[in-house]
Amino acid sequence: MASILIKAIIENAFTVSAVESKDLVNKAIKLHQLSPVAAIALGRALTMSALMGKDLKNEDDYLTCVIDGGGPLGKITVCADGKGNVKGSVSNPVVEATFNKHGQINVGEAVGKNGKMTVIKDIGLKAPYVGTAQLITGEIASDFAYYFATSEQQPCGVTLGVGLDNNACKSAGGVFVQVLPNCPEDLLFRLETIMYAMDEMSYQFDGSTAKQVIERFFGEFNVVFTEEAPVKYKCNCSKRRIDRVILGLGKKEADSIVQELGQIEVCCEFCKKRYVYDQQAVDKLFSK
Repeated sequence: MASILIKAIIENAFTVSAVESKDLVNKAIKLHQLSPVAAIALGRALTMSALMGKDLKNEDDYLTCVIDGGGPLGKITVCADGKGNVKGSVSNPVVEATFNKHGQINVGEAVGKNGKMTVIKDIGLKAPYVGTAQLITGEIASDFAYYFATSEQQPCGVTLGVGLDNNACKSAGGVFVQVLPNCPEDLLFRLETIMYAMDEMSYQFDGSTAKQVIERFFGEFNVVFTEEAPVKYKCNCSKRRIDRVILGLGKKEADSIVQELGQIEVCCEFCKKRYVYDQQAVDKLFSK
């Protein structure tokens, strides 16, 4: 089932994108057997990748974001394309959670903040765009906001939430607000107040659609909805892509691995699909 992303322009002064992402997160939990803290961290990052992906102009445009904060979760990698497909992985998916003084899972400690966020956008230019920013909290949402402010000089607001119940996601979603150059100061102040009130985002999407969340928080303004599109967890790995990986080894190295292990096995980190090459398959591949 696809999640639904909604975009709107408000007062011709800022844009709002919102997505209800429970299905994305539950697909990731099932694929990667995520512990609760890993589910929240990867779920937030997947939600943001869906929001960022819909800003890509062309269907074949592609973005990858790597969050490496030095925490026990290791690297979090999420990808999105212009078609509404997202995927993600985390290095250590079964990290045990710690809790803060309010009894909440301490995501920032698991992600870490002694590192950086890297965003790579392949948008058809000669070379991909690469932007980086230091992590400031490890809580994901504020780190993305800081990235946009410092690396892309784009004032914005980001709020993301994932709510769990017995190792399943019961609600999840995110809101991404981008300020346009003509936004007046008084409207900017009101916007900051609204974004500050958007805490516990997972509860906002519990039983509510993305459109309803936008209406709930921005209903006082002139809201013009501009787009409604599905987003889904979908991996674009294929045998053709993996063939290129095997060919990159060279025939001598590929033969050596098969002789030692009996076969070459490649497992996609995003969807866990296994590609197996025995000696006959290796010979056929290189004979082409």
